[in-house]
Amino acid sequence: MIIQSLCRYYDILVEDEDVTISRPGYSSGKVSFALVLSPDGELSYIADLRSDDKKPRPKSMDVPLQEVRSSGIAPYVLCDNAKYVFGVEKLKRDKFEEKFPNPSGKDTSPDYTILAGNEKEVVLVHQRSRDCFEAFRERQHAIFDALDDPGIRALLTFLDSWSPENFSKHSKLVEYMDDLLAGGNLVFECEGVLLHRKPSVRKTWERYSSDGRGDRDTFTAQCLVTGEMDTVARIHQNLKGVAGAQMSGASLVSFNDDSFCSYGKTGKQQGLNAPISESAMFKYTTVLNYLLARPDYRMRIADTTVVFWAETNGTACEDLASLFFDPREETEEDSDAAPSDPARVQDLRRIELIGAILDKVRKGQKIHTEDIGADPEANFYMLGLSPNNARLAVRFWHVDTFGNFIVRAARHHLDMEIVRDGGPRYVSMYRLLRETVAPSSDNKAASPLLGGLVMRSILNGGPYPVQMYSAILNRTKVDRSINPIRAGFIKAYLLRLARAGLTNLQEDMITVSLNEENPSVPYRLGRLFAVLEKAQADTNREMKSTINSKYFSSASTTPAVVFPVLLKLAQHHIAKSDWGFRTTQAIEETLTGVDEFPAYLSLEEQGMFMLGYYHQRKANYKKKEEVAGEVE
Repeated sequence: MIIQSLCRYYDILVEDEDVTISRPGYSSGKVSFALVLSPDGELSYIADLRSDDKKPRPKSMDVPLQEVRSSGIAPYVLCDNAKYVFGVEKLKRDKFEEKFPNPSGKDTSPDYTILAGNEKEVVLVHQRSRDCFEAFRERQHAIFDALDDPGIRALLTFLDSWSPENFSKHSKLVEYMDDLLAGGNLVFECEGVLLHRKPSVRKTWERYSSDGRGDRDTFTAQCLVTGEMDTVARIHQNLKGVAGAQMSGASLVSFNDDSFCSYGKTGKQQGLNAPISESAMFKYTTVLNYLLARPDYRMRIADTTVVFWAETNGTACEDLASLFFDPREETEEDSDAAPSDPARVQDLRRIELIGAILDKVRKGQKIHTEDIGADPEANFYMLGLSPNNARLAVRFWHVDTFGNFIVRAARHHLDMEIVRDGGPRYVSMYRLLRETVAPSSDNKAASPLLGGLVMRSILNGGPYPVQMYSAILNRTKVDRSINPIRAGFIKAYLLRLARAGLTNLQEDMITVSLNEENPSVPYRLGRLFAVLEKAQADTNREMKSTINSKYFSSASTTPAVVFPVLLKLAQHHIAKSDWGFRTTQAIEETLTGVDEFPAYLSLEEQGMFMLGYYHQRKANYKKKEEVAGEVE
């Protein structure tokens, strides 16, 4: 199902003229330099293709297909690293000494030749690097010997005349030595044209690759994706861009042990245990790498990298999905920006768009194409991937119409709505999960388990996970602080429990702002704690040890032990305060309906306590502003 959906999306993208995606026989490669050759096969110049950023980044371009390299020697075509192109490698000094112990201390031996080095690194030529170069040269000859092209002739002449020991003697190579040996890909240029882009070269390569690449055994079986008899991909292309996975990429389909296989297919046959044709393998790996490389199509949730797409042309669906799950938060710089600033205008339009959609969902109205700028009936997919050594694990897979997805994402934001006096209007998944981690913690990442559980709740419209709820409560107790994000999630959790009939709480009693009619005892006790805290603050604003720092956690858990003490302390504050009468009235109002203090509050009741505390604090602050306004 996952691979089939990816293959269908590849077919959509490949027909879209506005999308640049690799065609069969090619893959996206990160290229650092172009080696400029003269018609005679001399290396005349090195062109730096990297970006001009503070930390230069390689340029992405379509190159002849670069398959997964195993531990053996496997050269690519017209694009490879310096070890294959020049037969030279750079090693760390300690790794070099471990690999080539040399008691004599000379720079040359039958096993290697040192070209340059210092205390930290060594540039050398050794038997394996020579073998890599020879394999690269032989592969270019095998594919292009019959092609009569000046650029290809120049390349083959260069390779035939090149000796790896000459690397340190070439002035241009010495100038770029460290960068060339850093591992980036190199391509070739002759007479102002990159060789892998020449029509005649591409035609030769495509004919060669379509014939099974000519140098390996093939196996034919019924493809699990297309259902047709076709050549089966033994090794699948690596997927790059999943957070936490190996830099070289990881595989989604792979077998390396007989215990993982069945029906007589052994681990040595690798991908043959799940027969997927070469064409289907190319499609799903290419489109998944395309999605992983684009920030608009992916997001990070704890250790899970999530990609999403809709079976439509254009990016309207993906842009809106990204906006709902990762809304851009307004910063001080944004507030200071001119109203006519294009970026500022775009951000305001996005916020208005979310607000308009939320308003329709709140009223129960149907979402139409003109509301979201995309077809609400289009199939929409979300795939969560997490690293697992050299492979990827599917954390979750969600399929729905785009309209249903938008409604459920909007419902999440509606449930999270809470009265606030600052902070983001719409909370991103990253910010929400970040609230479960201590600010002082060295590990800033949230629990990997929570991200997947919360995402499932949002996508399915069901109750939020109790693990996330418990984590938010615990952080609130430890920090003795509840912000709009924490309060919003507590409210959303309780609201969904009530909506599902899994609690005695009434849905209409769980509100965005202060609800003075709410009869819930825990809610009223939370309000009472906020009233008592304000009474103390009105008496002495410079007090270092407050009832919040001493009693918040225990008051929200065992009120019968704490509140008698707090009420007794409050009498001293009331006697000293000019607002004592109002404080007494507030205490009496919040205690209405509270016949006794509960000995213990359950998790749900603790959430109601904190919600009541948060609501009352915001009401206290609002009333203070209103009073100040009246005085003015």
